[in-house]
Amino acid sequence: MRLDWSLAAARPLAASLLLVAGCNARTPGSGGDAATTGAKPQGAPASTSSSRPEAAPAASRTSDVPPAADRAAFSPVTLEAIQRAQHRITEGHAVGVNLQPYCEPEVQAPGSTSPVGEVAWPELRVTDYQPLHDLLSKHPSFIGVVPERKRRSLVVVFEPDFQDWASIQAQIPVPRRVPVELRPGCHTRKQRELAQQALEALRKEPAVGSALHAWAPDASIAGFRVFVLPGDTATAALVAERLGSIANVWFSRPFGEH
Repeated sequence: MRLDWSLAAARPLAASLLLVAGCNARTPGSGGDAATTGAKPQGAPASTSSSRPEAAPAASRTSDVPPAADRAAFSPVTLEAIQRAQHRITEGHAVGVNLQPYCEPEVQAPGSTSPVGEVAWPELRVTDYQPLHDLLSKHPSFIGVVPERKRRSLVVVFEPDFQDWASIQAQIPVPRRVPVELRPGCHTRKQRELAQQALEALRKEPAVGSALHAWAPDASIAGFRVFVLPGDTATAALVAERLGSIANVWFSRPFGEH
């Protein structure tokens, strides 16, 4: 049965604590967003040298950076905000909908270009997620597909203001070998645009320079995975301070220098 469902008076759908999966665990430079966006990392070109002046202490760097967007501008969208809208959801459909905003960044394993925890998902096939991405990628509210390795499912992430979930459920062929769940992202398109501007401004700072050498879309946070030179904790801390939850900072060398 297809319903116009106001969730302000309904019990929120159970929130699955999902983590991004193996396809997002590629070494930096092997792709863009968590497995499927096909977006190439932005920032300095692959040939950028890792040699640069001695890193300045974090305290002095902060004073060097001009006024920027308040970190509060990147605060995640809340479930309460999502629930205020009228959502169209087909109940009992094989493709589920969970209105808890999806915000599960991967944590980098120390000294590695892979995430913490088990990476392998041998049962996952390209044919499980690539056709799904291709089917939905032209939708204006589509953010990305995240293979969730711990729960062995695919999370399809949309803009936080998206409401017509029933129309997406109707488009996805069922039954499916791997379960699919639809979720709103935790950051908006406007926030990502602002974050992009903040990253570009930071990279122009002499104290940061090539240390902040690339970034790529990350559907798991509806934001960006930001790549900083290994060991440059001051730059990593500065990015986290300025951008908060919309940036997931990883240490890596410039692409092509691994």
